[in-house]
Amino acid sequence: MERLAIFTAIDGTLLDPCTFDPGAARPLLHRLSAMAIPVVPVTVMTLEELAPLAAELGMRHAMIVEAGGAIARWKNDAWEVEPFGPPADALLDVIAEIEERSGANLLVYSALPDADAARVSGRSGEMLRASTHRAYSEPFLLESGELDAVIDAAAAIGFSIRRGRRFLHLCRESREGEAFARIREELRCDVAIGAGGSPVDAGFLAGCDVAIIVPRPDGEPDAELLSSVPRARVAPAPGPEGWAAAIDDAIVPDAVRRLRR
Repeated sequence: MERLAIFTAIDGTLLDPCTFDPGAARPLLHRLSAMAIPVVPVTVMTLEELAPLAAELGMRHAMIVEAGGAIARWKNDAWEVEPFGPPADALLDVIAEIEERSGANLLVYSALPDADAARVSGRSGEMLRASTHRAYSEPFLLESGELDAVIDAAAAIGFSIRRGRRFLHLCRESREGEAFARIREELRCDVAIGAGGSPVDAGFLAGCDVAIIVPRPDGEPDAELLSSVPRARVAPAPGPEGWAAAIDDAIVPDAVRRLRR
Protein backbone atom coordinates (compact mmCIF):
# COMPACT_ATOMS: atom_id res chain seq x y z
CA MET A 1 0.00 0.00 0.00
CA GLU A 2 1.31 3.45 -0.92
CA ARG A 3 2.32 5.77 1.88
CA LEU A 4 0.66 9.16 1.57
CA ALA A 5 1.57 12.46 3.20
CA ILE A 6 -0.08 15.85 2.99
CA PHE A 7 2.20 18.90 2.80
CA THR A 8 0.22 22.08 3.28
CA ALA A 9 0.44 25.82 3.64
CA ILE A 10 -1.59 27.12 6.58
CA ASP A 11 -2.69 30.76 6.45
CA GLY A 12 -5.55 31.12 3.94
CA THR A 13 -5.45 27.47 2.89
CA LEU A 14 -5.93 25.02 5.76
CA LEU A 15 -7.01 27.93 7.99
CA ASP A 16 -9.43 30.73 7.19
CA PRO A 17 -7.38 33.90 6.46
CA CYS A 18 -9.50 36.04 8.81
CA THR A 19 -10.48 33.74 11.68
CA PHE A 20 -7.50 31.31 11.53
CA ASP A 21 -10.00 28.49 12.08
CA PRO A 22 -9.89 25.18 10.14
CA GLY A 23 -13.69 25.17 9.82
CA ALA A 24 -14.75 22.66 7.16
CA ALA A 25 -11.27 21.07 7.17
CA ARG A 26 -11.55 19.84 10.77
CA PRO A 27 -13.46 16.57 10.07
CA LEU A 28 -11.00 15.64 7.31
CA LEU A 29 -8.05 16.33 9.61
CA HIS A 30 -9.52 13.89 12.14
CA ARG A 31 -10.02 11.30 9.39
CA LEU A 32 -6.47 11.73 8.10
CA SER A 33 -5.19 11.20 11.64
CA ALA A 34 -7.26 8.01 11.98
CA MET A 35 -5.85 6.82 8.63
CA ALA A 36 -2.28 7.54 9.84
CA ILE A 37 -1.72 9.98 6.95
CA PRO A 38 0.71 12.68 8.13
CA VAL A 39 -0.25 16.33 7.65
CA VAL A 40 2.93 18.41 7.43
CA PRO A 41 2.64 22.22 7.65
CA VAL A 42 4.89 24.11 5.24
CA THR A 43 4.39 27.67 6.36
CA VAL A 44 5.77 31.16 6.80
CA MET A 45 4.46 31.11 10.38
CA THR A 46 6.81 30.83 13.36
CA LEU A 47 6.93 27.68 15.47
CA GLU A 48 5.75 29.69 18.46
CA GLU A 49 2.75 30.83 16.44
CA LEU A 50 1.99 27.43 14.95
CA ALA A 51 2.54 25.16 17.97
CA PRO A 52 -0.84 25.87 19.68
CA LEU A 53 -2.66 25.27 16.40
CA ALA A 54 -0.72 22.04 15.83
CA ALA A 55 -1.67 20.83 19.30
CA GLU A 56 -5.34 21.65 18.70
CA LEU A 57 -5.35 19.88 15.32
CA GLY A 58 -3.34 16.85 16.45
CA MET A 59 -0.32 17.55 14.23
CA ARG A 60 2.63 15.70 15.69
CA HIS A 61 4.77 15.09 12.63
CA ALA A 62 7.46 17.39 11.31
CA MET A 63 6.69 21.01 10.39
CA ILE A 64 8.56 23.32 8.03
CA VAL A 65 8.33 26.82 9.48
CA GLU A 66 9.38 30.38 8.64
CA ALA A 67 9.41 29.92 4.85
CA GLY A 68 11.80 26.98 5.00
CA GLY A 69 14.01 28.57 7.65
CA ALA A 70 13.72 25.61 10.02
CA ILE A 71 12.30 22.13 10.48
CA ALA A 72 10.53 21.32 13.75
CA ARG A 73 10.06 17.68 14.79
CA TRP A 74 7.96 16.39 17.70
CA LYS A 75 10.26 14.44 20.04
CA ASN A 76 9.91 13.61 23.73
CA ASP A 77 6.75 15.71 24.06
CA ALA A 78 8.37 18.85 22.67
CA TRP A 79 9.32 20.46 19.36
CA GLU A 80 12.95 20.01 18.41
CA VAL A 81 14.16 22.60 15.91
CA GLU A 82 16.72 22.11 13.14
CA PRO A 83 17.73 25.43 11.55
CA PHE A 84 17.66 25.22 7.78
CA GLY A 85 18.94 28.64 6.88
CA PRO A 86 20.56 31.75 8.32
CA PRO A 87 19.19 33.24 11.57
CA ALA A 88 16.87 36.22 11.50
CA ASP A 89 19.60 38.62 12.67
CA ALA A 90 21.71 37.74 9.63
CA LEU A 91 18.72 38.25 7.36
CA LEU A 92 18.32 41.79 8.67
CA ASP A 93 21.81 42.49 7.32
CA VAL A 94 20.78 40.94 3.99
CA ILE A 95 17.70 43.17 3.82
CA ALA A 96 19.85 46.24 4.52
CA GLU A 97 22.18 45.26 1.66
CA ILE A 98 19.22 44.73 -0.67
CA GLU A 99 17.97 48.22 0.20
CA GLU A 100 21.38 49.70 -0.54
CA ARG A 101 21.69 47.88 -3.87
CA SER A 102 18.11 48.51 -5.04
CA GLY A 103 17.40 51.97 -3.64
CA ALA A 104 14.16 50.62 -2.15
CA ASN A 105 12.83 51.05 1.37
CA LEU A 106 11.67 47.80 2.98
CA LEU A 107 9.49 47.51 6.07
CA VAL A 108 10.49 44.50 8.18
CA TYR A 109 7.44 42.89 9.79
CA SER A 110 9.08 42.13 13.14
CA ALA A 111 10.05 45.81 13.55
CA LEU A 112 6.58 47.26 12.89
CA PRO A 113 4.61 48.88 15.73
CA ASP A 114 1.98 46.50 17.11
CA ALA A 115 -0.93 48.39 15.54
CA ASP A 116 0.64 48.28 12.09
CA ALA A 117 1.68 44.64 12.48
CA ALA A 118 -1.87 43.71 13.48
CA ARG A 119 -3.34 45.57 10.51
CA VAL A 120 -1.15 43.95 7.86
CA SER A 121 -1.08 40.44 9.38
CA GLY A 122 -4.69 40.09 10.53
CA ARG A 123 -3.42 38.81 13.87
CA SER A 124 -4.01 39.99 17.42
CA GLY A 125 -3.07 39.15 21.01
CA GLU A 126 -0.76 36.21 21.62
CA MET A 127 -0.83 35.14 17.98
CA LEU A 128 0.39 38.58 16.90
CA ARG A 129 3.20 38.53 19.46
CA ALA A 130 4.28 35.03 18.43
CA SER A 131 4.24 35.95 14.74
CA THR A 132 6.66 38.87 15.23
CA HIS A 133 9.24 36.80 17.14
CA ARG A 134 11.13 35.61 14.07
CA ALA A 135 14.07 33.25 14.50
CA TYR A 136 14.80 32.14 10.93
CA SER A 137 13.02 34.58 8.60
CA GLU A 138 12.19 38.27 8.22
CA PRO A 139 9.03 38.92 6.16
CA PHE A 140 8.87 42.43 4.78
CA LEU A 141 6.80 44.92 2.78
CA LEU A 142 7.91 47.20 -0.04
CA GLU A 143 7.46 50.75 1.26
CA SER A 144 8.99 52.46 -1.77
CA GLY A 145 11.06 51.54 -4.81
CA GLU A 146 10.71 48.95 -7.56
CA LEU A 147 10.07 45.29 -6.78
CA ASP A 148 12.08 44.18 -9.83
CA ALA A 149 15.10 46.07 -8.48
CA VAL A 150 14.66 44.36 -5.10
CA ILE A 151 14.46 40.95 -6.79
CA ASP A 152 17.62 41.66 -8.81
CA ALA A 153 19.49 42.90 -5.73
CA ALA A 154 18.54 39.76 -3.79
CA ALA A 155 19.62 37.51 -6.66
CA ALA A 156 23.01 39.22 -6.80
CA ILE A 157 23.74 38.05 -3.25
CA GLY A 158 22.27 34.55 -3.53
CA PHE A 159 18.68 35.08 -2.44
CA SER A 160 15.30 35.05 -4.13
CA ILE A 161 12.17 36.98 -3.21
CA ARG A 162 8.91 35.05 -2.95
CA ARG A 163 5.50 36.63 -2.42
CA GLY A 164 3.28 35.21 0.28
CA ARG A 165 -0.36 36.05 0.96
CA ARG A 166 0.59 39.06 3.07
CA PHE A 167 4.36 39.66 2.81
CA LEU A 168 7.46 39.25 0.70
CA HIS A 169 9.92 36.59 1.85
CA LEU A 170 13.65 36.05 1.43
CA CYS A 171 14.53 32.53 0.29
CA ARG A 172 17.89 30.89 -0.31
CA GLU A 173 17.98 29.72 -3.93
CA SER A 174 20.13 26.70 -3.12
CA ARG A 175 17.88 25.57 -0.25
CA GLU A 176 14.51 25.89 -1.97
CA GLY A 177 12.63 22.61 -1.66
CA GLU A 178 15.36 20.90 0.35
CA ALA A 179 13.46 20.93 3.64
CA PHE A 180 10.45 19.39 1.88
CA ALA A 181 12.64 16.69 0.31
CA ARG A 182 14.19 15.88 3.70
CA ILE A 183 10.83 15.42 5.42
CA ARG A 184 9.43 13.41 2.52
CA GLU A 185 12.37 11.02 2.81
CA GLU A 186 12.03 10.74 6.58
CA LEU A 187 8.33 9.86 6.22
CA ARG A 188 9.16 7.32 3.48
CA CYS A 189 6.42 8.95 1.49
CA ASP A 190 5.46 7.31 -1.83
CA VAL A 191 2.87 9.94 -2.77
CA ALA A 192 3.14 13.54 -1.61
CA ILE A 193 0.02 15.70 -1.90
CA GLY A 194 0.66 19.42 -1.54
CA ALA A 195 -1.67 22.38 -1.05
CA GLY A 196 -0.72 26.05 -1.18
CA GLY A 197 -2.05 29.39 -2.24
CA SER A 198 0.72 31.90 -2.94
CA PRO A 199 4.03 32.01 -4.85
CA VAL A 200 6.09 31.30 -1.73
CA ASP A 201 4.53 27.79 -1.84
CA ALA A 202 5.80 27.02 -5.35
CA GLY A 203 9.01 25.33 -4.17
CA PHE A 204 7.38 22.49 -2.26
CA LEU A 205 4.35 22.19 -4.56
CA ALA A 206 6.67 21.55 -7.50
CA GLY A 207 8.07 18.54 -5.63
CA CYS A 208 4.68 17.00 -4.84
CA ASP A 209 3.08 14.24 -6.90
CA VAL A 210 -0.28 15.99 -6.61
CA ALA A 211 -0.18 19.79 -6.32
CA ILE A 212 -3.26 21.77 -5.29
CA ILE A 213 -3.73 25.53 -5.42
CA VAL A 214 -6.30 26.86 -2.96
CA PRO A 215 -7.90 29.99 -4.46
CA ARG A 216 -7.81 33.45 -2.94
CA PRO A 217 -10.91 34.75 -1.13
CA ASP A 218 -12.20 36.10 -4.48
CA GLY A 219 -12.28 32.52 -5.80
CA GLU A 220 -9.40 32.94 -8.26
CA PRO A 221 -6.10 31.04 -8.00
CA ASP A 222 -2.96 33.14 -7.70
CA ALA A 223 -1.83 33.63 -11.29
CA GLU A 224 1.89 33.71 -10.44
CA LEU A 225 1.67 30.46 -8.49
CA LEU A 226 -0.34 28.82 -11.26
CA SER A 227 2.27 29.78 -13.84
CA SER A 228 5.01 28.34 -11.58
CA VAL A 229 3.14 25.04 -11.06
CA PRO A 230 1.00 24.75 -14.23
CA ARG A 231 0.11 21.09 -13.61
CA ALA A 232 -1.54 21.94 -10.27
CA ARG A 233 -5.19 21.27 -9.60
CA VAL A 234 -7.27 24.22 -8.41
CA ALA A 235 -9.43 23.62 -5.33
CA PRO A 236 -13.16 24.25 -5.85
CA ALA A 237 -13.40 26.97 -3.18
CA PRO A 238 -11.18 29.26 -1.08
CA GLY A 239 -9.92 28.48 2.40
CA PRO A 240 -10.61 25.36 4.47
CA GLU A 241 -13.68 24.38 2.46
CA GLY A 242 -11.73 24.20 -0.78
CA TRP A 243 -8.73 22.64 0.97
CA ALA A 244 -10.84 19.82 2.41
CA ALA A 245 -12.64 19.11 -0.86
CA ALA A 246 -9.45 19.01 -2.92
CA ILE A 247 -7.46 16.93 -0.42
CA ASP A 248 -10.34 14.48 0.00
CA ASP A 249 -10.53 14.09 -3.78
CA ALA A 250 -6.77 13.55 -4.01
CA ILE A 251 -6.64 10.75 -1.43
CA VAL A 252 -9.64 8.81 -2.79
CA PRO A 253 -8.57 6.11 -5.30
CA ASP A 254 -9.83 6.56 -8.84
CA ALA A 255 -11.95 3.43 -8.64
CA VAL A 256 -13.79 4.66 -5.56
CA ARG A 257 -14.22 8.07 -7.14
CA ARG A 258 -15.87 6.54 -10.18
CA LEU A 259 -18.27 4.58 -7.97
CA ARG A 260 -19.21 7.79 -6.13
CA ARG A 261 -20.27 9.31 -9.43
